[in-house]
Amino acid sequence: MADNLGYTPGSGAEVATDEIGGQHYQRVKIGVGEDGVAVDVSDANPMPVSAQAYISTGNSTTATLAGGATFTGTGELTSHPDVLVTCKSDVAGTLYVDFSIDGGSNYDTTLTYAVAANTGEFHIAVKGKRTCRIRYINGSSAQGFFRLQTQFGTFRQPNQSINTTLQNDADAAAVRPSHYQYEAALGRRAGVTTWNNFGYNADVDIGTEVVCNFGGTFTPLAAASTLTFTCSSTADVNGGTGAHGVVVYGVDANWNSQIEVVLLNGTTPVVTTSTWLGINRAAVYLAGSGKANAGTITITATTGGATQGLIATGEGTTQNVIFFVRDNYQALIDFIFLNAEKLSGGSTPKVTFKIWVFSAVSNAKYEVFRYLIDTSAGDGHLDLSMPQPLVVGEKSAVWIEATTDTNDTSCKARFSLIEVAD
Repeated sequence: MADNLGYTPGSGAEVATDEIGGQHYQRVKIGVGEDGVAVDVSDANPMPVSAQAYISTGNSTTATLAGGATFTGTGELTSHPDVLVTCKSDVAGTLYVDFSIDGGSNYDTTLTYAVAANTGEFHIAVKGKRTCRIRYINGSSAQGFFRLQTQFGTFRQPNQSINTTLQNDADAAAVRPSHYQYEAALGRRAGVTTWNNFGYNADVDIGTEVVCNFGGTFTPLAAASTLTFTCSSTADVNGGTGAHGVVVYGVDANWNSQIEVVLLNGTTPVVTTSTWLGINRAAVYLAGSGKANAGTITITATTGGATQGLIATGEGTTQNVIFFVRDNYQALIDFIFLNAEKLSGGSTPKVTFKIWVFSAVSNAKYEVFRYLIDTSAGDGHLDLSMPQPLVVGEKSAVWIEATTDTNDTSCKARFSLIEVAD
């Protein structure tokens, strides 16, 4: 039977219409379904509607930005429920998704995403019937390339590939088992690093000293300086039987992370190329047949001569319980180990350990933790895992000091932390 049916007006049945301006417009009852099926539209059988996604040209661009410059997109109000944003740049920056309920007069809600250099960003947000625009603030350097695209539509939650590095602000569902600390330690979390800083002071006399193997007191450098490496053995030379070189991790004059490899020259001092505000660790980079540094390697600030680290004979790494938190990062200290003992002489010292923080932002030093170890009471150590971490802000130095009432006290300490990008 043919789909179409002819109709000749006459008596009998009536056709529902709506008369407008002398013309009759037929009222039609909608039915939907596959070929050969017609089901009336109702709450139980709604009309299928698909709002097609489209690219928002006013919120997409490939024009590069100067250092510190901002791209501000055009506010758009559409019926699409979601917004999808992808971007990539060779310079780190910050991506913003702004929402307004009054047509763009006020953007009261903003989603913020940190964008790492040379890392593709992909984000989906629920837009609803709100005006939406995209902003991007570039980092301090001019971009070599910039690709930003915005789409409005209906999108499902994305998945994160099993072998990729997860962003802290990723809105994708991870499809692999995830232990946050382990993944951070393995470099599978972007913007996150783990550190275990450990050290000892084998001879703390009555009074206060830093828990580092070079002893004495510690004061962060007021200005960045190159570092001078002095070795006590001629075997610690590039190509010798001892240490060939040392790799240094720390922060520069702007509190940004930096690494440098220093090739040693025996007892002749060697000066770094870079300037440093502080070092988080220095370790033997390569060694000869002795497999370790043959003598003591002392690291001092070239300007002023203050000791910044010491690699004792055969130990291969500095023993400094000192950490420098870089700019735009925070350190979360969640584990502390402390130990005090008197190895000879029969005394039982009382030792007060303190964790200090110096903030270059406020130019202030403050105490954030203290613990008393009374060795006479058998209380020789502390292992503390904290459910709430100690939070140390950006551009800060944090270290541990020990105050004892007995000469020749041996003190050891360690803290574990996660350094997280803001």
